[in-house]
Amino acid sequence: MMIVFVMLLLTSFLCLGYDGHGVMAFVPGQQIVQQKHRWRQNRRQEGSDSENSNGCINGHMKMKFLQHQLCSSDDSNQERSEKDSDSSMLMQREASNQDEASSNINRSLIRQLVVNQALIGYTIWTKGLGYNVLSSSATIPPYPLINFLLPIVLGAVPLLLLSALIESSESPLVSTLNLSTDMQMMRIFGPKPKPVIALVISLFLAALTGLVEETTFRGEMLPSLAQWATTAGNLPFNVPVDQGVFYGTVLSTVVFAALHVNPQSVLQTPKDAAVLFLLQCCTGGTFALLYVLTGNLAVPIVVHTIYDLYTFYKTHLVVTTQLEYANANSSEGGLPEGGIEERWAQIRGADFVQEARQTFYLMDTDRDGVVSREELRIGMYSYGLDMSRGESQSVLEIADVDGSGQIDFDEFLGFMAPEGSTKKAIKGSLLGIL
Repeated sequence: MMIVFVMLLLTSFLCLGYDGHGVMAFVPGQQIVQQKHRWRQNRRQEGSDSENSNGCINGHMKMKFLQHQLCSSDDSNQERSEKDSDSSMLMQREASNQDEASSNINRSLIRQLVVNQALIGYTIWTKGLGYNVLSSSATIPPYPLINFLLPIVLGAVPLLLLSALIESSESPLVSTLNLSTDMQMMRIFGPKPKPVIALVISLFLAALTGLVEETTFRGEMLPSLAQWATTAGNLPFNVPVDQGVFYGTVLSTVVFAALHVNPQSVLQTPKDAAVLFLLQCCTGGTFALLYVLTGNLAVPIVVHTIYDLYTFYKTHLVVTTQLEYANANSSEGGLPEGGIEERWAQIRGADFVQEARQTFYLMDTDRDGVVSREELRIGMYSYGLDMSRGESQSVLEIADVDGSGQIDFDEFLGFMAPEGSTKKAIKGSLLGIL
């Protein structure tokens, strides 16, 4: 039994932790997190010169960073050199090719994810232990009864609410998690909405992930660890046989969470790694509890599938429609005559104003034409600025000329244009607090 467990652990580590993409349970691509960490370091080293190069505003970071990551994931035409010190120019070059390089589905990444799952669940396809566990422990009644549907509802609803809470949170603890998840879906589906094909692919990946992970971690690993915990000498204390399931649940959940965190991220971005670990403990613990309480492996498989499907598909729709909204508002016809946009276009160039509009409307996530304090704070995470509630309120009060409690585009442009970048304007407004 222990040999099987060790084989499962090694296979899962190679396919989950090492490649950095997890196994598609609500997990950001850790390679993206690492690239984001390096990119932020480069931005700090470049200083103010690169913030103003070619009249481009630093406020365009999020969209260009998303586009840069998206284009760099295309196997056909992006062996980009990490030695390129001018990251601003590199992102502009990548972004200019986005329609050609990133409009299609990323088949290579999807293939990689499927292969990873196939390796993790190899005992299912070869009719080994996984197949036997699945055959004996997963049952779907011909007429779904209350004891099958009710646990699914009770398990899925809290996880979906948790996901929605994380997505809308302005807490800096989940900022990287949200941005990385957005970028992962961008890398898979591209920057344009694909409601039908994205739904089909999301359902396939979610179902495959739910089947493989629940069979592996709950169906195989949980009982193995429960038996291991009750064997004398394995733990510093004796565990009664009737408590073995509890220890198996806890240990398998910890292993599940740990294997979703890339070891390198623990050193590079420990806060983000800790948040991801805790999130995976919550999801993995829920799946394990459903299995233990129902004794039916089909229940956590279905809940896991629903959870991942929601994450993939909703993220794709939200990100792509927000990009369309920002692009539409930044590419509107000529500048209003005699307005603040025309004045700053004469001073800093039309591209500067256009990119300012793109930045502003990327932050306007509720698409009401103005930016609230919460939207401002969340948007600043893409600049590498982790502001507190009080600091974001201070910035809003300075930029909000008419005292409406929100920032419209004219106010935003008037606030950041004198400094040449949003980041510099915010730092200046806080008098060096950040």
